[in-house]
Amino acid sequence: MPFGDPLSIDVDALFRDVGMFESRKTWTAAGFRVVDRSNNGKIMVASHPSVRGLLFKKYASDISLEDQHKNYERRIEGARRLRSLVDARRLRHVAVPRKWLVELPRAFSRRGPSHVLVVEQLDVLDDDQTAAAYRQIDPGVLAELCFVVFRFRGMDSNTKNIPFVADGRIAFIDTEHWDRGSSKSYLHHINGQLSSDRRKMAKRIFEQLEDGEDAVRRDFDGEEDTSPSSSSSSPSSS
Repeated sequence: MPFGDPLSIDVDALFRDVGMFESRKTWTAAGFRVVDRSNNGKIMVASHPSVRGLLFKKYASDISLEDQHKNYERRIEGARRLRSLVDARRLRHVAVPRKWLVELPRAFSRRGPSHVLVVEQLDVLDDDQTAAAYRQIDPGVLAELCFVVFRFRGMDSNTKNIPFVADGRIAFIDTEHWDRGSSKSYLHHINGQLSSDRRKMAKRIFEQLEDGEDAVRRDFDGEEDTSPSSSSSSPSSS
């Protein structure tokens, strides 16, 4: 199957058992590799050995099809808006996975059309590697992270949803809450992962963003890294 072409997926072959989305266990039994998550109430994420470069996201069957569809559409819209920002501002350090809505076979649609969210799979680092990368984050990467969060406060999430990619970019993989506001400080979920000098740098960046967006990348993109713990400008691949 060509990478990045969800329309070529053989949905009838992959999705046969109408009970496969009852739980992570039943989805695994259907031949998928389901990602282990701490909260069973959240969306399930899985891959399949016959499909290269794509992930599948699906809510369990106890969530109404209408609510599922609305959530998938929000995630797709968030990814579209964020990718538009990345392209328009030529951000080099931000990755956004492409997302598509694919309709499941008719057997799954007894209560109405049923869909699965198909997502481009990025080579993201694990939790420990991402934490290490945030501690030594390059100023140019930090500036673009702050810029995106400044534009989309709902993207200010924890490092599990904004991990590093093996090539040194930061990936915004959870785009559901792109239009959600917040009264908390910027990067309140991620500040604890940053070194003291990077927290100060982020504060300065957000202050400049409040005054005008264009000055930020001019001041920070390519700024020399002087922190004692930084020996590399990008994380290494696992």
